[in-house]
Amino acid sequence: MSTRRQAHGLTLLETIVAVVIFMMFTSVVYATYSAAYTAYTRAEEVTEVYQTGRVLLAQMGADLASAYQTPTESTSTLTGEDTNGSSDALQTDTLTFLTTAHAAYGSAPAGDLCQVTYNMGNGSLDETPGLYVTEDFHPGQEMEDETLEPRLLSPLVVGFNVLYLPVDDDWMTEWVDQTTLPLAVRIELTLQPPRAGAKPIILTSTTNLAMATAPAGGGTNAQP
Repeated sequence: MSTRRQAHGLTLLETIVAVVIFMMFTSVVYATYSAAYTAYTRAEEVTEVYQTGRVLLAQMGADLASAYQTPTESTSTLTGEDTNGSSDALQTDTLTFLTTAHAAYGSAPAGDLCQVTYNMGNGSLDETPGLYVTEDFHPGQEMEDETLEPRLLSPLVVGFNVLYLPVDDDWMTEWVDQTTLPLAVRIELTLQPPRAGAKPIILTSTTNLAMATAPAGGGTNAQP
């Protein structure tokens, strides 16, 4: 007497268990991939912000290192205006000075000296918020068909704070009506990554001014 074996498929319970196990495995794989991808994109974002800040600080540092004091001027050709308002708010200072190191941008006509102004845009009149530079490659001269337009350096910058070191005092928050260049200038940039909820990044750089010991015309508070 022979027995006949009948082929049976998976039962409903076995199918449900298999599907649940597969979904759990897929969820674990997706969660691992998602976490790795998020960490990677955040690291890329932070790296880009740091790189932007370092490039800006290097550019301003090179300009400041070659800051020029005109011998015929009775006051410092470098001026720094401090932010008005609460000290707890993001600083939006303004820094203006003559330099011999600023490179011309695009097809801008370059001279031996350039007066640069670094300041923050406030977003008014359709202006993108961020750090701007205004370049005058012919300071003190009236040039036809030359309009000084601020140029956006980076919209990631949300704070611009500048300190100035005099010859015989501690760091100052502004440099106005002085008769010499400061010995050094410290710049603090606050950059905001574009990702929502990301913490701001603060970068600082200090530059010694090569001509800091040269007094302005008629100045008396510079070191020999």
